[in-house]
Amino acid sequence: MIRPPLPLTAVPWSAELANVLADASGAIARLDARICASSLAPTWQLRASWTGYGNALRFQNFEIDEIDIISRECGLHLAGRQRLETVGDPFSAIEPWRARLTESEGRHWREDLPFTFDPPPGWEDAPTLARALGLLDSWARADATIAPWLAFPLVLRRMGLTQRALPCLVTGDPGQRFALDPRPALLKRLLKQLARSAENGLTRLERLENAAQRAAATIGAQHRPGKLADLGRIALTRPCLAARSLAPMLDLTVSGAGKLLERATRLGLLVEISGRETWRSYVTPDVAVSLGLMAPARGRPRLMPAPSPKLDSVLTAFDAEMAEFEARMARLGGQIRQNMQ
Repeated sequence: MIRPPLPLTAVPWSAELANVLADASGAIARLDARICASSLAPTWQLRASWTGYGNALRFQNFEIDEIDIISRECGLHLAGRQRLETVGDPFSAIEPWRARLTESEGRHWREDLPFTFDPPPGWEDAPTLARALGLLDSWARADATIAPWLAFPLVLRRMGLTQRALPCLVTGDPGQRFALDPRPALLKRLLKQLARSAENGLTRLERLENAAQRAAATIGAQHRPGKLADLGRIALTRPCLAARSLAPMLDLTVSGAGKLLERATRLGLLVEISGRETWRSYVTPDVAVSLGLMAPARGRPRLMPAPSPKLDSVLTAFDAEMAEFEARMARLGGQIRQNMQ
């Protein structure tokens, strides 16, 4: 008879493990507080869902990079990237998962569990974060699908560790399904993974906010901005663009969309990543840095633009029109993907 593995809630605590727990808890709390206060939280949530889903795919042994998820979600195949050829549909769970991330408050963590879960030894005395990881550990052994990994941000929210589900906190280890690793080592590894994910999520939020503010200031300073403001709003939720994907969004010709993208690149609003003379692809600078497509700026950071009524009006317009653009992009998204197939 195979002896069941030691529950993560029953792992003996050492000073080192307690420090790792404190680091992870602090990183999660800092990210949660910043997201709750950011006007760009919806944009960050969308981008963080790409990061989190990429993590879950890796735990399922899919060799799919985050840039491939972004380009697919933006309806664009990037030059130099091989087309994804996998058995089945690895992206079938992404839309239902994103819908669940916005669920209303009040649901208990036990709801929707697809297996019978009895609190293991040490449950009552264990820290809440250790309980969440213990639940993930049991879920991963009971369910071989991608569901346990994707559910973890919801578990954190339902257990009261975060105010909202933070998609970048998809955490796990494929070895959990075999329970072969020493349990203290596994718990330590998962806590460190959570701390890194939370810190990276906070860094990406700061880059996003800085990029949005600089873009608004740059566009506001243009004598004839044309459709640059529309492009700036689109880039918040579609950070990977090409002329053929942008044209229908702005009712432009492909040539006109290409000229607009080149202008945005000259102004520093986008970065060209394809290295081609034709059918070029672009991403926003913050995404390029996060994905390692562009080196981060060295030296002292540039000063942020001084506050001004003109800049405030541009930023207000960005926030006021985001809902309208999100609805429009949702309608066009399916049509663009269909044209790519």
